[in-house]
Amino acid sequence: MNKELIYQIREEYKELHKIAKGDLQEIEELEQQPVVQRYKYLFSLKDALARVDDCYIQAHIMGEIINKYGNGLMEPTNKLWFWFFDVTVGQYEKMFEKELEETDKDRMVCVYLDLENAQRVMVIPIEEQDAFEAINKVIRGKRSIFNAHDRYFNTRYEYFNLCISEGQDVAIKTLLSEEDSQREEMKKVKKEELKKLEESWQYNLISQGEYEKRKKLVLAKK
Repeated sequence: MNKELIYQIREEYKELHKIAKGDLQEIEELEQQPVVQRYKYLFSLKDALARVDDCYIQAHIMGEIINKYGNGLMEPTNKLWFWFFDVTVGQYEKMFEKELEETDKDRMVCVYLDLENAQRVMVIPIEEQDAFEAINKVIRGKRSIFNAHDRYFNTRYEYFNLCISEGQDVAIKTLLSEEDSQREEMKKVKKEELKKLEESWQYNLISQGEYEKRKKLVLAKK
């Protein structure tokens, strides 16, 4: 063996013995270096993505970002709320496993989730809904998505994606513009439904009681 190889063998032998004895000082010192920490961070990301199918990479990345930053880390900044649904106090307590101070379990309340921080939930009496929405930015998401959780996730995905690609101001403006458009569309839908309902009642196709019942449901649509 040449001198270089003998030296390499000797050094490796010493290092193995040192680690075997529990002497990890050099490792600990190296781990504190920014370049090593950066390497470990990037390698962990690479390792995580290696297990994801290429078809789901984008969705996986956004899911990771939203889960990390949108579940408790963000302080309230934009008064950007997502209308989740209107339910009774009793229904809310059962679904969220959290007791409210309201003793009338049949009283209707509006539930809002902070669009940036899913841990922030606002529950207000339905009578105060208009006042709350007048001083906050409220998004309801795509009306075609019936499930509240799916509507919330879909809207958050769009919001975070726009914040990353276009900036926060553009993201908020885009979502509010979409919301205005959907509100206008909903007004047209409700107007048409009320017109047909009125005609059905006038032609005695439904009773007045049924008319009032259906009318109430149409007007309640968000």
